Amino acid sequence: MKKRILIMLVTVITAMGMCFAMTGCGGSDENANADGTKTLNIMQQYGLAYAPFVVMEQQGLIEKAYEEATGSTVEVNYATLNSGSTINESFASGDVQVGAMGVAPAVTGVQTGVGYKICSNMSAQPHKLMTQPDSGKKSLKDFTGEDKIALVNIGSIQHILLAMACEEQLGDAHALDANISASAHPDGMAALENGQVAAQLTTSPFTFMEEEEGMVEIDAIKSVWPEGNSFIVAVASEDLYNNDPELYAAVVQAIGEAIDFINNSPEDAAALLAENDQSIDQDADTVLSWLNDPACSYSTELTGVMDMANFMAENGFLEVDGPADISDLVFDGVKGN
Repeated sequence: MKKRILIMLVTVITAMGMCFAMTGCGGSDENANADGTKTLNIMQQYGLAYAPFVVMEQQGLIEKAYEEATGSTVEVNYATLNSGSTINESFASGDVQVGAMGVAPAVTGVQTGVGYKICSNMSAQPHKLMTQPDSGKKSLKDFTGEDKIALVNIGSIQHILLAMACEEQLGDAHALDANISASAHPDGMAALENGQVAAQLTTSPFTFMEEEEGMVEIDAIKSVWPEGNSFIVAVASEDLYNNDPELYAAVVQAIGEAIDFINNSPEDAAALLAENDQSIDQDADTVLSWLNDPACSYSTELTGVMDMANFMAENGFLEVDGPADISDLVFDGVKGN
């Protein structure tokens, strides 16, 4: 456990250093270095849900697609941070053109005018509210005001899923807001295992790791967010979409190719992820077992995004009006709801 957490902390520090080194990007001319090389900056987070971006980076899929389409080259920089809100800030500052995040912060970012829209779905993943086996907690009704629940951040998709479960089980979407302890997935896992929090609402691979450590699931999430509903979506800046359509198209093509690779060659994908995704730190056979979990799926088509957006608007999670329909949230050509 200590080794895994240390690796993740080093990754965060490295990623932050990269972010500070990134240059702002406006139109296609501003995406160039002094030597004329075009750059594209991408941000993601931790977890198996982001596997398509790991494949894209390791196989150079954006670079290949862009060169095939234009005969030119592009330098692609990847960074990993711990929350969608941080990625939103990077988009707002112009440092990033492509990102991946949970549905909830993506909806918030689009509706509040951060400057991006959804360009593709990426994955659905198991979400579970995990606790110690002897905690005595079987449902949300067992939580008191002293029981802390670790999840990524206020406004994260995990927060909204908890709110959905609270509305269903407790009659108030905000009933456990005060119980939230904001923690990156690996930090929340450590806090749960050390008894510093009563539960953690997390996703793969952390759910799988916690089950291996003897943690158990509280029945709360499956009924409000069915398997197959979108978890992580890819977003692209409106500037990239409007001013550099060939590079935007290369990004979308690369996401589709990465997802096809994962779905069509799971053994090869597991080996690639085991070797290159530092947040996993497991052997290829273990990663393959995770990829084969029925709740772990990859697709470019959205599912359930408007359901979450409508819930957020109805329960005060948006400071602005909710989207009228899916077209308010996505670029042309994105499929699903």
